[in-house]
Amino acid sequence: MSNFIQIPKGNVPQQIRNDVEKLLPKPESYPGWKFNKYRWIKLTQVNTKDKNGNTDNSVRVSGTGDNESLQNSLCKGIDVTKLTPSVYPNNNLMNGFNRLKNLLELGHKEWIFAEYEIDESTKTEFQESFEDCLDDFRASANKGDGQKVISDAEVEEIGRKRFEHRTDRIKQKIAEWINSLDLNLSSQKVEAISKRISTDFQRKGVIESFNRKEAQQFLNDAGIGADLLNTTGPSGDNTRVLRLYVQIMENFIANQDTFHVALFDSQASSHEDLDDRRQDTIRIMKELDKTVIKYAAIRMLEKDTDPWEIIGAIPQKIGVENLKSHRLVEV
Repeated sequence: MSNFIQIPKGNVPQQIRNDVEKLLPKPESYPGWKFNKYRWIKLTQVNTKDKNGNTDNSVRVSGTGDNESLQNSLCKGIDVTKLTPSVYPNNNLMNGFNRLKNLLELGHKEWIFAEYEIDESTKTEFQESFEDCLDDFRASANKGDGQKVISDAEVEEIGRKRFEHRTDRIKQKIAEWINSLDLNLSSQKVEAISKRISTDFQRKGVIESFNRKEAQQFLNDAGIGADLLNTTGPSGDNTRVLRLYVQIMENFIANQDTFHVALFDSQASSHEDLDDRRQDTIRIMKELDKTVIKYAAIRMLEKDTDPWEIIGAIPQKIGVENLKSHRLVEV
Protein backbone atom coordinates (compact mmCIF):
# COMPACT_ATOMS: atom_id res chain seq x y z
CA MET A 1 0.00 0.00 0.00
CA SER A 2 1.35 3.42 -0.94
CA ASN A 3 2.08 5.98 1.77
CA PHE A 4 1.09 8.78 -0.61
CA ILE A 5 -2.29 10.42 -1.22
CA GLN A 6 -2.57 12.57 -4.33
CA ILE A 7 -3.46 16.18 -3.53
CA PRO A 8 -5.13 18.18 -6.34
CA LYS A 9 -3.50 21.48 -7.19
CA GLY A 10 -6.76 23.40 -6.85
CA ASN A 11 -9.18 23.24 -3.94
CA VAL A 12 -8.85 20.04 -1.91
CA PRO A 13 -12.17 18.13 -1.58
CA GLN A 14 -13.44 17.33 1.92
CA GLN A 15 -13.15 13.56 1.40
CA ILE A 16 -9.42 13.84 0.61
CA ARG A 17 -8.97 16.10 3.63
CA ASN A 18 -10.67 13.53 5.86
CA ASP A 19 -8.59 10.66 4.43
CA VAL A 20 -5.31 12.56 4.98
CA GLU A 21 -6.13 13.63 8.54
CA LYS A 22 -7.17 10.09 9.47
CA LEU A 23 -3.82 8.62 8.36
CA LEU A 24 -1.35 11.27 9.50
CA PRO A 25 0.94 10.32 12.43
CA LYS A 26 0.31 11.71 15.89
CA PRO A 27 1.75 15.24 16.02
CA GLU A 28 5.01 15.66 17.91
CA SER A 29 5.14 17.28 21.33
CA TYR A 30 7.58 20.16 21.81
CA PRO A 31 8.52 21.99 25.02
CA GLY A 32 6.60 25.26 25.28
CA TRP A 33 4.01 24.23 22.67
CA LYS A 34 0.85 22.17 22.38
CA PHE A 35 -0.81 20.86 19.24
CA ASN A 36 -4.10 22.61 18.58
CA LYS A 37 -5.52 21.09 15.37
CA TYR A 38 -4.83 20.30 11.72
CA ARG A 39 -5.78 23.05 9.30
CA TRP A 40 -5.95 23.21 5.51
CA ILE A 41 -4.61 26.61 4.52
CA LYS A 42 -4.42 28.48 1.22
CA LEU A 43 -0.67 28.65 0.61
CA THR A 44 -0.67 32.32 -0.36
CA GLN A 45 -2.07 33.07 3.12
CA VAL A 46 0.92 31.58 4.97
CA ASN A 47 3.17 34.21 6.55
CA THR A 48 6.92 33.63 6.12
CA LYS A 49 8.32 37.11 6.80
CA ASP A 50 9.25 38.82 10.06
CA LYS A 51 8.28 42.39 10.92
CA ASN A 52 11.33 43.69 8.98
CA GLY A 53 10.36 41.83 5.82
CA ASN A 54 13.05 39.15 6.16
CA THR A 55 12.32 35.46 5.77
CA ASP A 56 11.43 34.42 9.30
CA ASN A 57 13.46 31.22 9.35
CA SER A 58 15.25 32.03 12.57
CA VAL A 59 17.27 28.85 13.06
CA ARG A 60 18.86 28.83 9.61
CA VAL A 61 22.34 30.18 8.95
CA SER A 62 22.29 29.76 5.17
CA GLY A 63 18.67 29.07 4.29
CA THR A 64 16.96 25.82 3.42
CA GLY A 65 18.38 25.57 -0.11
CA ASP A 66 16.98 23.42 -2.88
CA ASN A 67 15.82 19.86 -2.36
CA GLU A 68 15.18 17.92 -5.57
CA SER A 69 14.20 14.75 -3.72
CA LEU A 70 11.59 16.69 -1.74
CA GLN A 71 10.01 18.09 -4.90
CA ASN A 72 9.95 14.61 -6.46
CA SER A 73 8.21 13.34 -3.33
CA LEU A 74 5.64 16.14 -3.37
CA CYS A 75 4.81 15.32 -7.00
CA LYS A 76 3.51 11.98 -5.73
CA GLY A 77 1.26 13.70 -3.18
CA ILE A 78 1.39 13.87 0.61
CA ASP A 79 3.28 11.17 2.48
CA VAL A 80 0.91 10.36 5.35
CA THR A 81 3.70 8.71 7.37
CA LYS A 82 5.48 12.06 7.72
CA LEU A 83 4.74 15.09 9.88
CA THR A 84 3.19 18.09 8.18
CA PRO A 85 4.60 21.65 8.20
CA SER A 86 3.51 23.66 11.23
CA VAL A 87 2.08 27.10 11.92
CA TYR A 88 1.21 29.08 15.00
CA PRO A 89 -1.99 31.21 15.10
CA ASN A 90 -2.61 33.66 12.26
CA ASN A 91 -0.92 31.35 9.73
CA ASN A 92 2.66 32.13 10.79
CA LEU A 93 4.96 29.40 9.46
CA MET A 94 7.04 27.61 12.10
CA ASN A 95 8.84 25.06 9.95
CA GLY A 96 8.58 23.66 6.43
CA PHE A 97 9.89 26.73 4.58
CA ASN A 98 11.45 24.51 1.93
CA ARG A 99 8.28 22.49 1.55
CA LEU A 100 6.13 25.60 1.16
CA LYS A 101 8.49 26.92 -1.51
CA ASN A 102 8.30 23.66 -3.46
CA LEU A 103 4.52 23.38 -3.15
CA LEU A 104 4.08 26.87 -4.60
CA GLU A 105 6.50 26.07 -7.42
CA LEU A 106 4.49 22.93 -8.23
CA GLY A 107 1.29 24.98 -8.44
CA HIS A 108 -0.51 23.78 -5.30
CA LYS A 109 -3.13 26.08 -3.79
CA GLU A 110 -3.86 24.38 -0.42
CA TRP A 111 -2.01 22.13 2.00
CA ILE A 112 -2.45 20.75 5.48
CA PHE A 113 -0.58 22.24 8.44
CA ALA A 114 -0.34 21.35 12.12
CA GLU A 115 -1.29 24.38 14.21
CA TYR A 116 0.48 24.81 17.56
CA GLU A 117 -0.02 27.32 20.33
CA ILE A 118 2.10 28.33 23.32
CA ASP A 119 1.86 26.04 26.36
CA GLU A 120 3.20 27.73 29.49
CA SER A 121 3.06 24.47 31.45
CA THR A 122 5.67 22.71 29.31
CA LYS A 123 8.21 25.53 28.91
CA THR A 124 11.78 24.73 29.92
CA GLU A 125 14.04 26.93 32.02
CA PHE A 126 15.72 28.01 28.76
CA GLN A 127 12.53 29.43 27.24
CA GLU A 128 12.05 32.92 28.64
CA SER A 129 10.40 34.49 25.59
CA PHE A 130 8.17 33.59 22.66
CA GLU A 131 11.23 33.78 20.38
CA ASP A 132 13.03 31.22 22.57
CA CYS A 133 10.11 28.82 22.23
CA LEU A 134 9.92 29.36 18.48
CA ASP A 135 13.65 28.82 17.93
CA ASP A 136 13.57 25.61 19.99
CA PHE A 137 10.54 24.32 18.06
CA ARG A 138 12.22 24.97 14.74
CA ALA A 139 15.46 23.35 15.84
CA SER A 140 13.66 20.24 17.14
CA ALA A 141 11.39 19.97 14.09
CA ASN A 142 14.23 20.14 11.56
CA LYS A 143 15.13 16.46 11.61
CA GLY A 144 14.96 15.75 7.92
CA ASP A 145 11.44 14.86 6.75
CA GLY A 146 11.35 17.45 4.00
CA GLN A 147 13.58 19.84 5.90
CA LYS A 148 17.30 20.39 5.64
CA VAL A 149 18.59 18.77 8.82
CA ILE A 150 19.77 21.35 11.30
CA SER A 151 23.55 21.73 11.26
CA ASP A 152 26.03 22.04 14.13
CA ALA A 153 26.66 25.65 13.08
CA GLU A 154 22.95 26.42 13.33
CA VAL A 155 22.69 24.86 16.80
CA GLU A 156 25.70 26.94 17.84
CA GLU A 157 24.14 30.12 16.47
CA ILE A 158 20.90 29.56 18.40
CA GLY A 159 22.94 28.72 21.51
CA ARG A 160 24.92 31.94 21.33
CA LYS A 161 21.71 33.93 20.99
CA ARG A 162 20.01 31.98 23.81
CA PHE A 163 22.78 32.38 26.36
CA GLU A 164 23.97 35.87 25.37
CA HIS A 165 22.10 37.54 28.24
CA ARG A 166 22.10 34.61 30.67
CA THR A 167 24.52 34.29 33.58
CA ASP A 168 24.78 30.47 33.40
CA ARG A 169 26.97 30.31 30.28
CA ILE A 170 28.79 27.20 31.46
CA LYS A 171 29.22 24.18 29.24
CA GLN A 172 27.00 21.95 31.41
CA LYS A 173 23.99 24.29 31.16
CA ILE A 174 24.43 24.72 27.42
CA ALA A 175 24.52 20.93 27.07
CA GLU A 176 21.26 20.70 29.05
CA TRP A 177 19.63 23.13 26.62
CA ILE A 178 20.86 21.17 23.56
CA ASN A 179 19.55 17.92 25.06
CA SER A 180 16.15 19.57 25.66
CA LEU A 181 15.84 19.96 21.87
CA ASP A 182 15.90 16.17 21.38
CA LEU A 183 18.05 16.35 18.22
CA ASN A 184 19.30 12.76 18.52
CA LEU A 185 22.88 13.98 18.82
CA SER A 186 25.54 11.81 20.40
CA SER A 187 26.89 12.81 23.81
CA GLN A 188 30.23 13.57 22.14
CA LYS A 189 28.54 15.89 19.64
CA VAL A 190 26.62 17.69 22.41
CA GLU A 191 29.84 18.05 24.40
CA ALA A 192 31.70 19.53 21.41
CA ILE A 193 28.97 22.04 20.50
CA SER A 194 28.39 23.20 24.08
CA LYS A 195 32.15 23.59 24.58
CA ARG A 196 32.46 25.77 21.49
CA ILE A 197 29.58 28.00 22.59
CA SER A 198 30.90 28.42 26.16
CA THR A 199 34.43 29.08 24.89
CA ASP A 200 33.11 31.80 22.57
CA PHE A 201 31.59 33.59 25.55
CA GLN A 202 34.80 33.23 27.57
CA ARG A 203 36.92 34.89 24.92
CA LYS A 204 34.39 37.57 23.93
CA GLY A 205 36.09 40.96 24.22
CA VAL A 206 39.44 39.27 24.88
CA ILE A 207 40.31 37.18 21.81
CA GLU A 208 39.57 37.88 18.15
CA SER A 209 38.00 34.72 16.77
CA PHE A 210 39.46 33.12 13.62
CA ASN A 211 38.57 29.86 11.93
CA ARG A 212 40.85 28.47 9.21
CA LYS A 213 38.95 30.11 6.37
CA GLU A 214 39.06 33.51 8.10
CA ALA A 215 42.75 33.12 8.94
CA GLN A 216 43.51 32.28 5.31
CA GLN A 217 41.57 35.35 4.20
CA PHE A 218 43.67 37.47 6.58
CA LEU A 219 46.85 36.21 4.88
CA ASN A 220 45.35 36.78 1.43
CA ASP A 221 44.27 40.34 2.25
CA ALA A 222 47.70 41.12 3.70
CA GLY A 223 49.52 39.57 0.73
CA ILE A 224 51.47 37.23 3.03
CA GLY A 225 52.77 33.97 1.62
CA ALA A 226 52.61 31.32 4.35
CA ASP A 227 50.88 28.11 5.35
CA LEU A 228 48.62 28.07 8.40
CA LEU A 229 49.09 26.03 11.56
CA ASN A 230 46.31 25.93 14.17
CA THR A 231 47.81 25.88 17.68
CA THR A 232 44.59 24.76 19.37
CA GLY A 233 44.38 21.46 21.19
CA PRO A 234 45.64 19.86 24.42
CA SER A 235 49.20 20.47 25.52
CA GLY A 236 51.62 18.12 23.82
CA ASP A 237 49.26 17.29 20.94
CA ASN A 238 51.53 17.20 17.89
CA THR A 239 49.01 15.88 15.32
CA ARG A 240 48.72 19.16 13.40
CA VAL A 241 52.47 19.76 13.57
CA LEU A 242 53.17 16.29 12.17
CA ARG A 243 50.87 16.86 9.21
CA LEU A 244 52.50 20.18 8.39
CA TYR A 245 56.03 18.89 9.01
CA VAL A 246 55.67 16.41 6.16
CA GLN A 247 55.04 19.41 3.87
CA ILE A 248 58.05 21.21 5.37
CA MET A 249 60.33 18.25 4.61
CA GLU A 250 58.96 17.78 1.10
CA ASN A 251 59.49 21.48 0.38
CA PHE A 252 63.05 21.38 1.71
CA ILE A 253 63.90 18.27 -0.29
CA ALA A 254 62.49 19.73 -3.51
CA ASN A 255 63.55 23.38 -3.14
CA GLN A 256 66.13 23.69 -0.32
CA ASP A 257 64.01 26.60 0.84
CA THR A 258 62.47 27.89 4.07
CA PHE A 259 58.81 27.04 4.62
CA HIS A 260 56.93 29.99 6.13
CA VAL A 261 54.30 29.21 8.77
CA ALA A 262 51.68 31.54 10.30
CA LEU A 263 50.12 30.47 13.60
CA PHE A 264 46.52 31.01 14.61
CA ASP A 265 44.25 29.51 17.28
CA SER A 266 40.60 28.71 16.64
CA GLN A 267 39.66 28.05 20.27
CA ALA A 268 41.84 30.07 22.68
CA SER A 269 39.78 31.88 25.30
CA SER A 270 42.47 34.07 26.93
CA HIS A 271 45.77 35.80 26.19
CA GLU A 272 47.49 33.18 28.35
CA ASP A 273 45.95 30.41 26.22
CA LEU A 274 47.31 32.01 23.06
CA ASP A 275 50.81 32.49 24.46
CA ASP A 276 51.02 28.97 25.93
CA ARG A 277 49.76 27.26 22.79
CA ARG A 278 52.00 29.26 20.48
CA GLN A 279 55.09 28.41 22.52
CA ASP A 280 54.02 24.77 22.89
CA THR A 281 53.63 24.46 19.12
CA ILE A 282 57.06 26.01 18.47
CA ARG A 283 58.61 23.63 21.03
CA ILE A 284 57.02 20.58 19.36
CA MET A 285 58.28 21.71 15.93
CA LYS A 286 61.84 22.10 17.21
CA GLU A 287 61.80 18.75 19.00
CA LEU A 288 60.40 17.03 15.91
CA ASP A 289 63.10 18.60 13.73
CA LYS A 290 65.84 17.34 16.09
CA THR A 291 64.34 13.85 16.01
CA VAL A 292 64.24 13.83 12.19
CA ILE A 293 67.88 14.94 11.96
CA LYS A 294 69.00 12.25 14.43
CA TYR A 295 66.97 9.62 12.61
CA ALA A 296 68.39 10.60 9.20
CA ALA A 297 71.98 10.50 10.51
CA ILE A 298 71.64 7.07 12.08
CA ARG A 299 69.62 5.75 9.15
CA MET A 300 72.49 6.61 6.81
CA LEU A 301 74.90 4.63 9.01
CA GLU A 302 72.55 1.65 9.32
CA LYS A 303 71.25 1.30 5.78
CA ASP A 304 71.06 -2.50 6.08
CA THR A 305 68.74 -2.36 9.08
CA ASP A 306 65.07 -1.90 8.23
CA PRO A 307 63.49 0.80 10.43
CA TRP A 308 60.17 -1.10 10.41
CA GLU A 309 58.67 -4.44 9.49
CA ILE A 310 54.99 -5.24 8.96
CA ILE A 311 54.60 -8.52 10.84
CA GLY A 312 50.98 -9.11 9.83
CA ALA A 313 47.48 -7.84 10.40
CA ILE A 314 44.73 -8.49 12.93
CA PRO A 315 42.25 -10.99 11.38
CA GLN A 316 39.04 -9.14 10.49
CA LYS A 317 37.61 -10.74 7.33
CA ILE A 318 34.61 -12.78 8.49
CA GLY A 319 34.39 -16.05 6.60
CA VAL A 320 37.88 -15.65 5.16
CA GLU A 321 40.28 -15.17 8.07
CA ASN A 322 40.25 -17.19 11.29
CA LEU A 323 39.17 -14.58 13.81
CA LYS A 324 39.69 -16.93 16.78
CA SER A 325 43.19 -18.10 15.89
CA HIS A 326 44.99 -15.53 18.07
CA ARG A 327 47.45 -15.14 15.19
CA LEU A 328 48.16 -12.37 12.76
CA VAL A 329 47.39 -12.90 9.08
CA GLU A 330 49.87 -12.32 6.32
CA VAL A 331 49.65 -9.12 4.24
